[in-house]
Amino acid sequence: MEIIGNHPSPKKEKAEIKQKQVKDSTLGTKSIPLLYFRFALAGIMANAILGVVSVVDGYFVSGFQELEVEGIGIGFTVMVITRMLGVLFGIGAGAVISLRLGKGEIEEARSIMGQTLWFTLFVSILLAVLGLVFENQIMILFGASQDALPYAVQYSRLLWISLPITILAVVLSILTNIDEKPVLSMNSWLIAAVVAGITEWIMVVKYDMGMMGSSWANTISQSIPALLIFYFWFGKTKLKPKIKDMMIRLKTIGEVAWTGFASFSSQFMMFFAIIFFNNLLLSYGGGLHVAAFTIQNGYITNLLALAALGGMTGLQPIISYNYGAGNLDRVKQAIKIGLIFTVAFFLIATALLIIFADPIVSFFSGGNPELQKLGIWTTVVFNSLFMFNAVSLLISGYFESQERNWIATFINVSKMLFFSFPFMFIFPKFWGVEGVWYAGPAAEIPGVLIAIYFITKEFKRLKDTNVKTARL
Repeated sequence: MEIIGNHPSPKKEKAEIKQKQVKDSTLGTKSIPLLYFRFALAGIMANAILGVVSVVDGYFVSGFQELEVEGIGIGFTVMVITRMLGVLFGIGAGAVISLRLGKGEIEEARSIMGQTLWFTLFVSILLAVLGLVFENQIMILFGASQDALPYAVQYSRLLWISLPITILAVVLSILTNIDEKPVLSMNSWLIAAVVAGITEWIMVVKYDMGMMGSSWANTISQSIPALLIFYFWFGKTKLKPKIKDMMIRLKTIGEVAWTGFASFSSQFMMFFAIIFFNNLLLSYGGGLHVAAFTIQNGYITNLLALAALGGMTGLQPIISYNYGAGNLDRVKQAIKIGLIFTVAFFLIATALLIIFADPIVSFFSGGNPELQKLGIWTTVVFNSLFMFNAVSLLISGYFESQERNWIATFINVSKMLFFSFPFMFIFPKFWGVEGVWYAGPAAEIPGVLIAIYFITKEFKRLKDTNVKTARL
């Protein structure tokens, strides 16, 4: 019996509150195509702005010596750690919070937000200290030669010091999307880009600070979005972090970390792939190939990867919220639109990149004819199948948004573990240093086939679930 006297039962009252919250949310009511383009384009633009900062940085770096460029490429790996932990806690918390909001559990969602921020701060401070204490050993592990080691250590030191702020910046920019403010997140990176560009010009050109000017510019560009914390503290949001959230529940952090583990595993595997890649290139091809990889990893491929991550994080709140609210038709529509957009966007982007490889590489080669020639070849080879990478990432993010973490993790890990790493060690036996470059693109083919297998099964599951629901 639902009503006792004139008062609705607690069960019915809770259902009515949930229904009102869904109606009040744009994620649960607005057109899926419009939502996706709003969130995904803002995410892509935010990350593309960050990538453009790297491109501008690459222009200044191109005038440095080859050893300096090699050292910057090794030191830049610290930024991979920033992104790795940022997506672990940001995407993990984002999915969990969105699912709670979709279920109408607002206070629980707010608590998860606060605990995630505090825990992220504690862990990143500890990691920054370890990075500074063992900086020489870490840079050697990352692939620095003895000649390039001083440059790698010098470049990375400021990145280690700022690590807690830069990780929080990634987390906060993702959580701003969850709070239905994607444009605010994008604007934070836009401001960061402008400040970083001005800073680098002043330090590198005007005051001739060389590598440290580049390091300062990267630190600033990665740190400014951390100021979004003031929006969460003082803005109109349901997700205000509180001091009491310093009392961290390990169960909550465990759920966040496990939900974000798929994205983390992708970045983690890439982190080790970069280390192996640098070492293999140094062994088979020497410093010139490491410098060419710096152009790809730090600037060109990095820009594509940031755009792919932006598209995935833009899809996440739509999937998580509607899955939590039980709107499976909207979930299916969102992933279909996401896939169509991703394929079209990255086919065009990679085609333009290949067509204009010569002028693009010249932006970073600093007039070095050998580096220019190698850079054009590596740009074409290394990025030709990037669209497959973007599709795999989007599909993995889809499952991650529903806390179906085993599938999401398997999609990311299987490609790297079963294909990328074996190819990296097998291909050079046949093709020398060129085989190292072939390994990454070759692994994308079986990787995307695995992702397509799982999403095909998912479409069938959603269809069967809707049929069963219609019969009830």
